Amino acid sequence: MKQPQLRLLALATALALSMPAHAFLSDSQAREDIATLQTQVKQQQDKLTQLEAASRRIVDLTNQIEALKQEIANLRGQVEVLQYNAQATEKRQKDLYVDLDNRVRAIEEAAVQQAQAQQAANTQSLDAAIALSRNGKHKEAVPALKRFLTQNPGSDKAPEAMYWLGTSQTALKDYKGAAASYSEVVNVAPNDPVAPDALFGLAVVSNAKGDKKGARGYLLQLIEKYPDSDKAEAAKKALIAVD
Repeated sequence: MKQPQLRLLALATALALSMPAHAFLSDSQAREDIATLQTQVKQQQDKLTQLEAASRRIVDLTNQIEALKQEIANLRGQVEVLQYNAQATEKRQKDLYVDLDNRVRAIEEAAVQQAQAQQAANTQSLDAAIALSRNGKHKEAVPALKRFLTQNPGSDKAPEAMYWLGTSQTALKDYKGAAASYSEVVNVAPNDPVAPDALFGLAVVSNAKGDKKGARGYLLQLIEKYPDSDKAEAAKKALIAVD
């Protein structure tokens, strides 16, 4: 044989000897092996399918988590905005309350000052009217005192003004008016300091009209009701004059 042919034969023999043992298995065994491999492949494919499904679920969950995170972030932003607005509103309300309180206090202080100023003015006008009566200017005193009483009907100085009105009316011989003024003091303000003086004034008016009995009655009433007053002593002396 030629040298090349010998080399080919040796190579074929070597290849035959090097082939794996399963190459010489029967068809039935080969089919079983193929079936087994197919089963394994299918199982691996099923596992792969399951893994892919699980992976998709994980991706979906991840997306949902990210969406929830974004929603939570948005909600936190809204909460922060609401908190800021609430704080701003609360501050505005506090500022409004403080401003309103300051305005109310200012109004109250102004009202008090105005009332004090009015009271001072009223006191001055009353003092001026009483001064007219004390100084014998009864024609001027009467309208001044009446004006004070008209402008200050609820004043605590009204009994004093009424008494001095009666005094000036008595001096002007307006006994009817004087009796009405004195009686107003006695009946409406019996606890006022000028009440004993008003009773004494009623006695003077009664005596001036010639009513000795009435004058005596007022004097006795004065002594009995106001025994510790200055006018009580004057009343005791006056009783002697009207007897």
